[in-house]
Amino acid sequence: MTEMQIWNIMQMGLISNAMYFVGLVLLTWLGFRFAAKMRETQDAEMLGKVMVSLFYVLIGLSFFNVNMIAGDIIMGSADAMAALADRSAMADNFVSDMSQSALNPGGPLTIVFSLLPMVMQLLMTWGKAPSK
Repeated sequence: MTEMQIWNIMQMGLISNAMYFVGLVLLTWLGFRFAAKMRETQDAEMLGKVMVSLFYVLIGLSFFNVNMIAGDIIMGSADAMAALADRSAMADNFVSDMSQSALNPGGPLTIVFSLLPMVMQLLMTWGKAPSK
């Protein structure tokens, strides 16, 4: 496999992964709408709170999964480029950067990025609304 083929396959994988990401962003927005309504209506049914909480958790886990898949696509491409005997300076930089950065998809920042909206939604749903 050539370096150009590896770059192309990586980009195709990231494009389809980005489509899932956009869908999850929209579902996260919907989750915040649910959370705002639950916070506004303090006498909401317990079953309703449990169901929207389950929705938040599933969206948060899906967000985490999409980010981990992006990380696997990038790391797999870096590994494939590292195995090439003849590669460009850009590929050398890509291989070295991907092995060292904690900011890559699938890294520690991804975990925080995935869990923070979910925790915010859960706190909005289960927390007390400020008195008016």
